[in-house]
Amino acid sequence: MKVLVVGCGSIGRRHITNLLANRSIRKVTVCTKVKGCRDIFGRNSGKLEFISDIDSAGDDFELAVISNETYKHIPTALKLAKKKINLFIEKPLSYKLNGVDALIKARDKYRIKVFVGYNLRFLGAIKLLKKYVSSGAIGKLYFSRIECGQYLPLWRNNIDYNDSYSAFKEKGGGVSLDLSHEVDYMRFIFGDPVSWKIAKLKISGLKINSDDLFEGIYCFNKFICSVHLDYLKKEKTRCIFIYGSKGYIRCDIVNKTFEIETDSLFRRLKGGALFDIDKTYADEMDSFISSVRRSIRPAIPLDDGIKAIKLIN
Repeated sequence: MKVLVVGCGSIGRRHITNLLANRSIRKVTVCTKVKGCRDIFGRNSGKLEFISDIDSAGDDFELAVISNETYKHIPTALKLAKKKINLFIEKPLSYKLNGVDALIKARDKYRIKVFVGYNLRFLGAIKLLKKYVSSGAIGKLYFSRIECGQYLPLWRNNIDYNDSYSAFKEKGGGVSLDLSHEVDYMRFIFGDPVSWKIAKLKISGLKINSDDLFEGIYCFNKFICSVHLDYLKKEKTRCIFIYGSKGYIRCDIVNKTFEIETDSLFRRLKGGALFDIDKTYADEMDSFISSVRRSIRPAIPLDDGIKAIKLIN
């Protein structure tokens, strides 16, 4: 299988590494203008080649990974869709809905698969949480609180936050987009809300023009989930708490703890495979490759990426 990867930022490099390690991949072509990308992977890999312009990419790729800046996702996807290449689009799908209808039409016209890279759906702890909720283990759901935050200047090693896409609203930056994982796995666990209200603000002294604080209230059928996202916490946070008529579930992804307590059950788990974030990236790619080869619906299709954008706008 031949794969095109567009972009060689931190997430692009992660995907390239996983693809090179995948036995089903015979060639990886990387489209990037980042001069140091080639040096990162060395020159001795027979699987790897580089190009600097997407227009020079051929049409003989079986799939493409789009991991460039968020504001470029849809234009890049449309170019590659016309080449009938199956698309793995890194989350979020885009920073606005412009061009999404054209991508839907291209997907249907060229009969390609489109996957949106919300890797946390593949985290063992999130899958276990969904299993307990779906089975009714904590009874009728009452409320849930999802929180995720990290201080933007400390987020990426060796990168000045002022230069990152996160700092620029026009490039698809902002905490609501950067951390849209939380809204996606909310849908994965609970389904679609029937109504919602959100607030997005630039509230800190950070030198950015994108939002650094997000609050969302999502109403389901007699159940409410609140979502808090920020660029402000010096201590990294990523957790979810769910309370129901029979008990509660608390999952802390940063500290790698999972706890459930009900009228008849108490279980506390820590660390291990449940919290193997690195594995989620390989698993999501394997899942997409499998959907392409078996010609089945991707685990996280284009429609899910669109819904995530709508829920934060």
